[in-house]
Amino acid sequence: MSVEFMPLFPHADQLDVGVSYINQRVMQIDKTIPDAAYSYELAIEYLAENRFNANNFKSIRSELNLLFNWAWWVKKCAISHIDRVQLRKFVDFCNQPPAHLITHASYPFFIENKESQALEPNPKWQPFVLRDATRYVRKTSTLKAQLSLLSGFFLFLSDMEYCDKNPAAVLLRRLNVNNTHVIDSPEEDKALSELQWTSVWQRVNQLAETQPEKHQRTKLLFALLYSLYPRVSEIAARPGYTPMMSSFIRHRSGQWIFKIPRSKGGKSRMIPCPEALLTCLVSYRRYLGLADLPEPDEQTPLFVRHKAGTHGREAGILHAQLGIEAIRTIVRTVFDSTADLLAITHPHEALELREFSVHSLRHTGITTSIAAGTPLQVVMKNAGHADLSTLSVYISTDIQQQAAATVPRAL
Repeated sequence: MSVEFMPLFPHADQLDVGVSYINQRVMQIDKTIPDAAYSYELAIEYLAENRFNANNFKSIRSELNLLFNWAWWVKKCAISHIDRVQLRKFVDFCNQPPAHLITHASYPFFIENKESQALEPNPKWQPFVLRDATRYVRKTSTLKAQLSLLSGFFLFLSDMEYCDKNPAAVLLRRLNVNNTHVIDSPEEDKALSELQWTSVWQRVNQLAETQPEKHQRTKLLFALLYSLYPRVSEIAARPGYTPMMSSFIRHRSGQWIFKIPRSKGGKSRMIPCPEALLTCLVSYRRYLGLADLPEPDEQTPLFVRHKAGTHGREAGILHAQLGIEAIRTIVRTVFDSTADLLAITHPHEALELREFSVHSLRHTGITTSIAAGTPLQVVMKNAGHADLSTLSVYISTDIQQQAAATVPRAL
């Protein structure tokens, strides 16, 4: 009999009240597994401590959801009973999950019952998403991220005197890639190739022309991500910050800049805007019925929703800024539709494009700027990096360059 996983942890704004069907399941499992309810309460408390960082919260929630589902319904054991050996079995399970727990697209944890307005598990949701067209694989970086997140949770449990060991930290120290079913690809490019980016930009322009009501916004989004290479959290709504059109500011020199008031590390920065980006901005604003360029302190969201929010503090509000997941979905949709077009003539490029994320556009923009001869000090400031050494990940010689630079030798 196959085991079904379920969403066990609510949205950040519902941690204090919970979700009815989850509360019922936790009470049921507590009858057969010691301390199940208490360990769940501790997990909620840990999530609450991380609720104000949207990226961290969702990553931690996903890993805890996997761990608790596996512990309760696969191993039928308490979280406190998980040692290094058991956690290794959990990792192996995640590396090669059952087929019925794999889906071809990411879906939200919950849907809202229209009659009762209560949250219910999304029937389309599954914990593992198939990124490759043929098989489910995990990269070493994914495994390390999982163990790192779980290590933080086990450290919290130790502080709460619930358990006295941190099996995730032990596994992370002893990680042996040769003994895991993951893909190790340290040399893999994170940036789109020239063909991939050209194809994506052509697709974006095509969509903007044929469906302007939906994709004028998409065109500005891609132009911004590529030209200024911000982190997605810097252009999305998050607790305490909503980017507005007035983030575009006319400097006294006459140059238009894009201001990011605070970002990773709490630093702010101003990035000069190229003309091509301003052209996309003007087109989008004209479609919205606004003046060509923003006024100081203009309160129009940077990327306006097409549909009102369904939950959270902005539920029912249309005139609001897109969140991180919405931006990721837009980028993912364009990547996939571009890959569909590329699949016939360039199947490898298409398959690779399906693996990329919104962060890949940041890598693409930085890599392209460096290749175009932009001084590294300028790229560093525009990207919001603390020092030049961070740019080393963008200055790697790819196989084509290696081949072109290799001097032919006789055998």
